[in-house]
Amino acid sequence: MGILTRLKSFLFPDSAPAVIGLYGPPNAGKTTLANCIATDWADVTVGEASEVPHETQRAQRAEGIEIDHEEGSVTVSVVDTPGVATEVDHAAFFDHGLDDEAAQARARGATRGIGESMRTLREEVGGVIYVLDATQDPRAQVNDMLLGIVENQGLPVVLVANKVDHADADAEAVADAFPRHDVVPVSGLTGENTDALYAALAKRFG
Repeated sequence: MGILTRLKSFLFPDSAPAVIGLYGPPNAGKTTLANCIATDWADVTVGEASEVPHETQRAQRAEGIEIDHEEGSVTVSVVDTPGVATEVDHAAFFDHGLDDEAAQARARGATRGIGESMRTLREEVGGVIYVLDATQDPRAQVNDMLLGIVENQGLPVVLVANKVDHADADAEAVADAFPRHDVVPVSGLTGENTDALYAALAKRFG
């Protein structure tokens, strides 16, 4: 346990860990990154990842993750939230091998999940890891909307350009799209550059 964490525990013995939500559009790699963080620091997983959009349809969490980095220490509860989209078209799931019934069910679940993500953001979250797929265009309406809500709530943010292990990843495009935020390029799948992420989390949320 780091010195700062021990000091906080002594001064505030009953204080709960900060609740940090992973937010972003569907298929940005939020669950994979949440699992990476939880596995590295607590040897637990948060949820099951999938290449099919809207796999995560309920908020899922790992409690009391202690990040003890040379840049600082912080104990957080990591909440992996369903991906947020401005619309959900069930026909998009046909491309992933789902039949009409399964696609309709996933679309309904995705819509419920978006509502749960927004409720969690309003009522529970004390900080945000905003995850973007660095292989995709970051200038989507949903990103401006969500980051605007986060900023209006005054929540601290760490902006992540995920999937930098892909040859077509462009973390600089993410940084250019959101110049008001520092961007941490990582791969939640391979663990590439996660040390920089943990330094950012310790400094931003500690």
